Amino acid sequence: MEARRYDYGHCECYLGQRDTLRKHMVALALYAVKDGKPLTDEDKKQHTEVSCSGRTGALSKTELASIKKSITAAMRYIKPYEGPSRIWFAYQGSLAEGCARLTKIVSDLPVSEQTAGLLVDMLLRLDEKLCRSGVDDSDGTVGGFIEQVALMLIKYAEFDSECKKAFHKLENRETCFGWEEPLVRINKPRE
Repeated sequence: MEARRYDYGHCECYLGQRDTLRKHMVALALYAVKDGKPLTDEDKKQHTEVSCSGRTGALSKTELASIKKSITAAMRYIKPYEGPSRIWFAYQGSLAEGCARLTKIVSDLPVSEQTAGLLVDMLLRLDEKLCRSGVDDSDGTVGGFIEQVALMLIKYAEFDSECKKAFHKLENRETCFGWEEPLVRINKPRE
């Protein structure tokens, strides 16, 4: 078996003999990817709720590049729906996987104007996917994630008022579900 291509392996169990992917193959792939080390509690954790790290500070250029690369990789799971209805549930699983990966990434970020800008850009990319790219978010997985991140950005502004500057990019923009409105209101003077 190759570490990155678990589907190339062969399992001797009765379903494996029929070329049905089995948990044995997945376990072996995990073992290979982890170089024989056991899974940590963090590896096993499901990431479903966005949370603010509560740490402040900016990312280095190297860290920022790495985070951007991770975001792009996770976004590949959020793609247009193309196929028959029988694969719709698998498609929804792909959206959930993308959002889970993004949840982990954004929840670990420090609070700063830099990371607020990164998150605003990510939300705009996701909004574009929902509005114009054929993503079928019928169950609200992606929309729910966007809403959670927008709420987290409000917390960012409470931690560090400089984060509000990142919200100017949202002014005079209309998104699919209006998630930008509370962020834009933060910068408007009270009447």
